[in-house]
Amino acid sequence: MPEATAPATSDETRILLRRFERPLLQFATRITGDRERARDVVQETLIKYQRNGAPSDPSAAATWLFTVCRNAALNVCRKDKRLLFLDEPVMEAQPSEDPSPGEMLEQKEAAGFLMRIIATLPPRQQEVLQLKFQNDLSYEQIAEITKTNANNVGVLIHTALKTLRRRYAEASKHFIAFPRRTT
Repeated sequence: MPEATAPATSDETRILLRRFERPLLQFATRITGDRERARDVVQETLIKYQRNGAPSDPSAAATWLFTVCRNAALNVCRKDKRLLFLDEPVMEAQPSEDPSPGEMLEQKEAAGFLMRIIATLPPRQQEVLQLKFQNDLSYEQIAEITKTNANNVGVLIHTALKTLRRRYAEASKHFIAFPRRTT
């Protein structure tokens, strides 16, 4: 394990938390078999990082964090006398609850594509779609906010969705669909 230096600042800790929290949680969950215990392990790992300091080489932070996390998770398993992390097949048998990086990228691209199409709608339709789908408001609440009636809100949403479907289908024709790989 890389040698630690001065304690990490709170800014460094926040950056690491954002960057490594999910991967560490997935890693610890695979080892412990329990998401709640894994959360404790990750929290303990980040506290140790903050107290003991970062590795002298910033690129070694991931190695340090995953090593400490792994050791803590294995200790939890030993205490529970139920060591689940035996080898690769056991680790691969635990399905991830989070989407893969490829799936996350596809979702982000699709969302951006959809947002560009939504931007082509009239402002009133954009407004009611936002209130309905981003803020989960009822037609009555939207009507009150936009100073109209619930029936008009329904018509605006219906028209907007119909337009979006048509424009999405037209725009989709211009893209080549690649078959998904199955592993």
